[in-house]
Amino acid sequence: MKKKYTYWICSVFFLICVVLIIWFLHLFTQTSENVAYINWETSLQIGPDGSTRPFTSDITDNTTEISGTYCFTGTLPEGLPSGSLVFETSGLDLSLSLDGKVVWQSRAEDDNLLMAQAVIPLPEGTSGELSVTCTPLEGTTPLFPPVVRFQPDSLEAAQATAFANRDALPAGAAALAFLLVLGIFLSGLIHRQTNWSLLPLLFVLGGITSYRLIQGQGYYFFSQDLYQIFSRREFEFAILLGFLLYLVMNRRRPFWKAFGLCTACSAGAFLICYLVSLAAGSGFAVLVNELAAQIPMGYYDGAVYWVIWWLSLVCAIIAAYEMARAYADQRAQAQSALLKSRMLTEHYHTMERQMEEAAERQHEINHQLTSLECMLREHNYGKMEQFLSQVQNEQSRHALPSFTDNTTVNIILQDAYNRAKQKGINFKAAVQVPPSLNIPEPDLCTLLINMLDNALEAAEKVHPPKKRFLSVHMRISRQYLALKCKNAYDGTIRKDKKGNLLSTKPSEDPVSPHGFGCRKMLETAKRYHSTVNFYTMNDSTFIAETALRIPD
Repeated sequence: MKKKYTYWICSVFFLICVVLIIWFLHLFTQTSENVAYINWETSLQIGPDGSTRPFTSDITDNTTEISGTYCFTGTLPEGLPSGSLVFETSGLDLSLSLDGKVVWQSRAEDDNLLMAQAVIPLPEGTSGELSVTCTPLEGTTPLFPPVVRFQPDSLEAAQATAFANRDALPAGAAALAFLLVLGIFLSGLIHRQTNWSLLPLLFVLGGITSYRLIQGQGYYFFSQDLYQIFSRREFEFAILLGFLLYLVMNRRRPFWKAFGLCTACSAGAFLICYLVSLAAGSGFAVLVNELAAQIPMGYYDGAVYWVIWWLSLVCAIIAAYEMARAYADQRAQAQSALLKSRMLTEHYHTMERQMEEAAERQHEINHQLTSLECMLREHNYGKMEQFLSQVQNEQSRHALPSFTDNTTVNIILQDAYNRAKQKGINFKAAVQVPPSLNIPEPDLCTLLINMLDNALEAAEKVHPPKKRFLSVHMRISRQYLALKCKNAYDGTIRKDKKGNLLSTKPSEDPVSPHGFGCRKMLETAKRYHSTVNFYTMNDSTFIAETALRIPD
C-alpha cells in the first residue's frame, strides 16, 4: 500500500476513534431518566350544584383570577420505576386520587416565600387514572392548573453525576494532556533540547483543567475566599492570551501545517456530529445551539472555552508527535553514525592488513637481497635468474590491483577484492573516475560499501563456487556518477510487505537490521536526486545501479 494512502487511512481511523471516545464519554454527561409530566386529558369546572362543564387553560401560571372548584383527570403511564408524584399545593384546597382512591388531601395557605410541595412515594410499576380536584383559596396565587409530575428516585443522583461529569471529563482530558506536555518539556530539558514554547501551552492546559471545574464545583469543595479568587473571569482571558502566545511562539511551517490539518479535520468531524445529533434530536446539538445563541448576546465564554479546550488538546498531540518524530530521527542518526563507524573500522583494518603485508614483504625482500648478494659473490648467475623469477611470481601473486586513482574508491574496491578472493568470488571492476569527486566521502562510502557488502553476501551463497562472481562499473556521465554492481545470487530474495529488500544477515545484527544497508543506499541516492534500482536477470544475476548527480 502506498505511503500516502496509509497516511490518510490512519488519519481517518484516528479521527473516528476520537469521535467514538467523545461520544462514549458524552453518555455519562446526560441522563435518560427524566421527569414525566401528567397530561390532563379532561378538565372540568364543578358548579355549586355539582354540575360540570368543560374547562380549558392553555398555560400554567400563578393567578388570582381563578375561583371555583375544578377537576382534572389524566393517566399515570405504565412501566414506571419507583419514584414519587410531585406537585405544588400552595393556595389550593386539593385532593388527589389514583383509580378513585384518595391518596392525598391538603389545604395550603399561600403564606410562605416558597411554594408548598407534595411528594407522594410510588412503588415500581404503579399506573392508573389520576384525578385532581382543587379549589383556589381566596387571596392566594396558586400554580394553576396543578402541575403533577412523576420523578424517578434515581433522577436526582443521575442528574448530579451527569452535571459533575460535564466539568470533570473535559478537565480530566486536559489534565492528561498537561502531564503529557509536561513530560515532553522535562524530557527536552534533560536532553538540552528545551522547547520553551511549551510553557504557554502548559499554562493553558493547567488553566482549562482547573478554571471550569472550579467554576462548576469549587463552591462545594473550596473555601469561599479561594472560590472567589480562582473563579474570576480574568483567568479565562489569561488562558486565551496564553494560547495566542503559544501560537505566536510556534511560527514553524511544519507546526502550522499539522495544526491546520488537525483543525480542518476537527471542524469536519464536529459538523458531522452536529448534523447527526440534530437529526436525532440529541443533547449535543442542543448544547451547540445554546452556545451559539449566547454569542450575539455577548456571552461567549462557553464557546471560547470549548474551542480553546479542543485546540489545546490538538496542540498537545502535535507536540507528542514531534517528540516521537525527533526520537526516530535521532535513532536514524545513531544508526548512521554506527554505520560510518563500521566503515572507518573496516578501512582501518584494511590499511592495517596492508601495512602488515608490506612489512612482511619488506622483511622478505631483505632476506632475498641477502641471498642475491651471496649468489652474486659466488658468480652463480643461473641460480640468481631462477631465484629472481620465483620472487617475481610471488610479488605478482600477493600484489593488490589498483582500480582507480581515486584513493577512497580504490581502497574500498581493494578491500572488496580481498574479501571476494577469500570467498572464492571472481571479482572484476571497471572504474573511470577522477582522483577527486565533488561528493562527500561519507556519502560515497555509504553507497559503495553497502552495495559491495550486499553483493559479496549474496554471491557467497551461490553453489557451486565456480559460479560466484561480482563486477563493478563506475564512470562519469555528464554531471552524474553512474554506478552499477552485478553479482551472482542463489535466486532467493527477502522482501517485506512493502516490497523493500531485507537483509539476509541475522536479525540481531545491530548495524544492518531489516535491510538497513539498502535503506541507507536509497537515502544517500535521494540526496543526489536519484534512487537505487534493484532487479534480477535469469534468476541468477542480481543488479543494483544508480546515477548520482554530482553537485556543482
